[in-house]
Amino acid sequence: MKVIENIELGTIHQADEIEYFIDDDTMIGEVYIDGNLIYQSMDVMTESQLELEFKKEYTVTESAEIMEDFLD
Repeated sequence: MKVIENIELGTIHQADEIEYFIDDDTMIGEVYIDGNLIYQSMDVMTESQLELEFKKEYTVTESAEIMEDFLD
């Protein structure tokens, strides 16, 4: 399980899967969590570029990491 938090708004989502998709025709990148669109970015060419842009606005934490922090 992953915890995805919007840095600016503080909105938190939980998801099993994050999917990065780039439309080669429009150069629009989209990020889906468990099949639901949560983020779009214009003028991206690669999945790594999209992931970098996404992580400027969202933090992604694995739930195992959260439990480790809690137990420490």
